[in-house]
Order: sequence, then C-alpha cells, then structure tokens
Amino acid sequence: MRTVIYLDVLLLVNFVVGAAFLLAAGLLCGACCSPLRLVGGAGAAAVSSLALLAPTVPWPLALTYKGTSAALCVAAAYGWQGARNTARLTAWFILLNLTLTGALFLPGAACNNLSFYLPVSPGLLLASTAGVCGVVEGVLHVLGRSGPACFGAELSVAGQVVPLSVFCDTGFHLQEPLSGRAVVLVRLDAVSLPAGMRAYLDACLAGVGAEPRPEWGVRFVPCQTVAGHCLLPALPAALGSNGRKQDGIYAAFCDMPPPPGGWTALVSAETAALLGK
Repeated sequence: MRTVIYLDVLLLVNFVVGAAFLLAAGLLCGACCSPLRLVGGAGAAAVSSLALLAPTVPWPLALTYKGTSAALCVAAAYGWQGARNTARLTAWFILLNLTLTGALFLPGAACNNLSFYLPVSPGLLLASTAGVCGVVEGVLHVLGRSGPACFGAELSVAGQVVPLSVFCDTGFHLQEPLSGRAVVLVRLDAVSLPAGMRAYLDACLAGVGAEPRPEWGVRFVPCQTVAGHCLLPALPAALGSNGRKQDGIYAAFCDMPPPPGGWTALVSAETAALLGK
C-alpha cells in the first residue's frame, strides 16, 4: 500500500502543532514569547517535519537532527533564556511531541528519520494536540504555574537610569487609564530618585496631599489588590533589557516590603515579551 502525503497539509498541521507545543512548553517553564517569534518557531517546526520525506539516515544522525531542530524551534520562539531555561524549554517541547506521537502504536503509523506520520485525519491530530495542551493547562491549574526567574533591566525615569530586578507576573495588567500605556510597578524603597521627587512620592503613598512639579508628568494609576483599591503615583519612563527597550511607558511606585523573590519591579507578560523574555 502506498501512502500519499500532501505537502501543504503536512506543513500546516505541523505549524499548528508546533505553535501549540511551544506555547505549552513556555507555560511549563514560565516563559513567554511575542506572537511574531511564535510564528517563527512554529514555522521552523513545520519545515523540520520535511525530514519525513528525506532519504532515511542512520539513527544517530536522525536523533541529532531531531534534537537540533527542536532547539532551533525553541530558540526562534523564545530566544536565549540562559542555558538552564533554554534546555528546559527544549526538553518540554520534545516531551510534548513524544506525548502526541504515543499514537505511533496505531497500526499503519509510518516513521522515517524519527518523524512519524500517523494514520489519522488532520482534524483528529489537531484535536489530540489540543487535548495534550489541555492536560498541561489542567495540571498547571491544579499545581500552579512555574514562575519565571527575575531578569535584569534598566529603568529610565526622571533623567536617571535605575537598575532593576524584574519579575514577570502573568496576572499583572496595570495600565495608565488616560493613555492606555503599559505600567511597570516599582518598589520605591529599592530605587534611587532625586530628593524632591522622592519626598513627593513618599507623601503620596502616605496619603498626604502634595503638589507635583508640572515637568514631572505625574499620573495616577488605579490598582486593585486583595488589600483593596488604591491610586499609585506614576512617572513617564522607559524600560530596557539586553539591547531591547520599551519607551512610552509609566513607572508606578508602591511602598510594599521586600518580596520573597527579591524583585524590585513587576511587569506584565506582554511587556516581558517585548523585551525578549
């Protein structure tokens, strides 16, 4: 019996499967990627599936190809996350693919260069992929998500450049209400600011009325926490890390005590993705 493989279907299905498993690997490792990088990683996964059509090679070479192609897919989607995190992302990506290809025990499954062609329809294959990702989401919902490590960044505010230890919080969604611009939440005690500005911010957080200087461009950002609702003073700022920079944001300041992780600022997953994290 001859198996007919349609190239467009092969690429499209593997593109969707690759994107789903790259996102699932990111969830398991607490990493995030931008939509553009995700498309690049999924495209690399789709192209790598063409090994199914190539001449059969010895298994050591096939194994090397599979590991290298998986690492390239992860690198395209997430960039360099450090040796440990990149290795974890790659391992999870490979394991999720192996979980799906557990169906290789089905009669009629074809294998070439460690790439498997399963005797199921594209719809069923994509539904199975959704099932694997759903299991990942369920496990994370029960056990909690893996938190990403802090990363270093520099905050440009009030004419000064302040080093920060930034933590990406997927539940953090503060925005400046008038402009809709992104907000980074900064612990006031952890940064150094001009004396006049620091005195004003201290007075605001203490609930004492004070007048800011017009050139500071102060805005107030509403914040809802388990402790209640509050307004946080915010200043125009820019945040940069590893050669990437996000301008036109606001830095909101709070007076919370040092957290267990030792971070000095919180950002949303979207902001972290724009910084390549």
